[in-house]
Amino acid sequence: MTIHALQETWAERFGLALTPLFDMEETDIVGSHNVLLDGGYGSFALTVSEERIWKQTEPADWSWSSNLPHHVTVTDKEVAVVRWDKPTPEVLTRSSVENQIEAFYDFLASDRVKSSQRVVDFMLTAFRRIRSLVADARIDDNLSVDVYLAFLAHAIDRSSKRPERSAFSWIERESGDLLKSLSRPGVENLLEDFLSRSVGRQPLALLPTLAVRHAGSEIFQEAHFELIRAPSPDLFGYVGPAEVRQITRGGAHFTPAALARSIAEQALSQIPNLHKRESLVILDPACGSGAFLHEALRTLRRLKFSGRLRISGRDISRPAITMAKFVLNSACSDWIPRGGCTIDIEEGDSLVSELPVADVVLMNPPFVAWSALSPAQRHQVQDVLGHRLGGRGDFSMAFITRAVESLSVGGVLGTLLPASLLTLQAADAWRRDLLDKADLVFIASIGDYGLFSYAMVQVAAAIFCKPRSELERKDNVLALLTANDPEATGNALRNLRRREYLHGDLGGDGAWSSFRTSAKTLKSRGTWRLTSPRAETALRRLVDGGNALPIGELFEVRQGVRTGMNPAFILTSSQVEELPSRERKWFRPAIMNDSINSGQVDDRRRVFYPYNREGLTISTEDQLRRFVPNYFNLYLQPRRRRLEQRSSILEANRSDWWGLSRHRVWALDPRPRLLAVLAVLQLILMLGSLLSKDLLGFRSGHQCKAIQSLTRRFKIYP
Repeated sequence: MTIHALQETWAERFGLALTPLFDMEETDIVGSHNVLLDGGYGSFALTVSEERIWKQTEPADWSWSSNLPHHVTVTDKEVAVVRWDKPTPEVLTRSSVENQIEAFYDFLASDRVKSSQRVVDFMLTAFRRIRSLVADARIDDNLSVDVYLAFLAHAIDRSSKRPERSAFSWIERESGDLLKSLSRPGVENLLEDFLSRSVGRQPLALLPTLAVRHAGSEIFQEAHFELIRAPSPDLFGYVGPAEVRQITRGGAHFTPAALARSIAEQALSQIPNLHKRESLVILDPACGSGAFLHEALRTLRRLKFSGRLRISGRDISRPAITMAKFVLNSACSDWIPRGGCTIDIEEGDSLVSELPVADVVLMNPPFVAWSALSPAQRHQVQDVLGHRLGGRGDFSMAFITRAVESLSVGGVLGTLLPASLLTLQAADAWRRDLLDKADLVFIASIGDYGLFSYAMVQVAAAIFCKPRSELERKDNVLALLTANDPEATGNALRNLRRREYLHGDLGGDGAWSSFRTSAKTLKSRGTWRLTSPRAETALRRLVDGGNALPIGELFEVRQGVRTGMNPAFILTSSQVEELPSRERKWFRPAIMNDSINSGQVDDRRRVFYPYNREGLTISTEDQLRRFVPNYFNLYLQPRRRRLEQRSSILEANRSDWWGLSRHRVWALDPRPRLLAVLAVLQLILMLGSLLSKDLLGFRSGHQCKAIQSLTRRFKIYP
């Protein structure tokens, strides 16, 4: 097997994305050097060579600098694995590896690094030191990113075998003077530490080009997050009050490179004859530091696109735009198609400004729930969506609609979105409008929060194609479901790449599943909730046979009280008992989402409820202090500023900052309601969990006994 064939075969068999480790002339070590990228834990660097290079220090440097756990060397007779935090390599015979190739990959995926000295942390430490030097020089902290990138460019020039890297000339030209204005000893000391052969207790050397190329997405996203959320430390490490008031959507969060890579691959695969196209425009309307655009560029290289390319990005954050330019200019110095590449990255608001017409749109729009939107943002959503907004929507809906509108005929959108939008009633008209304008060809519900450093909601992904005509409309949708398991998402994403190797077979392993569904089915039922074909068939039989009814026909479904800040208004019964008796009367029993567990009701929580059928009964702050002085001092006053800033208070210009965001008059009705509904819902969920295994053919005798136990506990019998 030739060198190229071995690398391609391993990539196809494992479901990994193959990309060069080095640019030309970056190393003198003879061999073919690549990176095989996974969706989770199984990425590694691979060298095919006649030399036993694992006896040198370079493989550990390469893998650490690239944010990869392992470097694998393959020779004619041996396979050696170097983990950068482990001094002794594992050397195996090539025949034993090839005879047990799946077990070999499982070993790589499970053999985790024990050190906390990742290259991302190392690079962030350098960023913090630059911020300290910037603060010491009395330069605006907003320019810390510019100075940091100029420092990186300087470090790359110092360490590179090709010091004339024109890709970074623009940042040196724009920010070089800022770097020179910092303390010269401070910069030189940082540079010495940056390029020295010592990382903690590890004898590792940083190759900054590899860090930018293979770990840049995570490094720059973390740096951007830190700039927005954290103040800059001084030279003694003291962190004072936050200095930067950077404008942010409030919902911008980390885009994992693995997921961006997979979405880019799936979206670009929808472009017919991509390698023959004369031109291509790729847009990210919320580009952040360029994670999606960077992965799109690398995917185009793997797909051998050779036409004229235009990469466009927009974001309201100036530091993010600067980082995106840096990442993409670096990537274009590694590879550009023969037709050339234009980088068009600008600061701008994609909900207001005109967007370029694009063949491909890739993005992770800001996720912001309606309750957290400012009045100006709500107006933006309403202006963009109009009649398609059926209630309290999410900010991301407006971005996705704008993205579809910016697509050229035949174009493709690949986007992340809150999983709640797959079923949210307020998004029903919006979902229908999307299916009217574009064909849904891929949808995924990602169960693994671990991929997302700062996401507070479950994430979904979707790919839409804008049809050229009604005759070319597509109805076949590839669906992907993953569980809340750290490895499930990575394995599922690998399977997407392996489909061609597996001759198009779909599958699953219990923690994830992929199957085909119909866009017409999704549209007809109004929700995009994903269920497997067997479960779908079983549910349809239940409904058609008259054995199942919508819950709305059984109960009057209403939304409960919304406090706007549970820690201020929800107390335990013991906390309420500690208050004077005259204050306790203002509290009512509160049932939360988790108040029923295994059939048992937890009624130990109470909510502050100063309302009667006419409305608020404590109407002034003076009354509040007189009626509930202890509660006021312990729970309300310490949170006053945040309570006053709730959108429900600001939007209605309310003075009762101690009131609930939404009280409900019907909550005073003494008739039984909530407990019965929650009990039935919990029974349905528990039975559904067990029955879903039966629908997939996995139900055991133990599960049958569990179903019987549940039905008896709730006194519901077949």
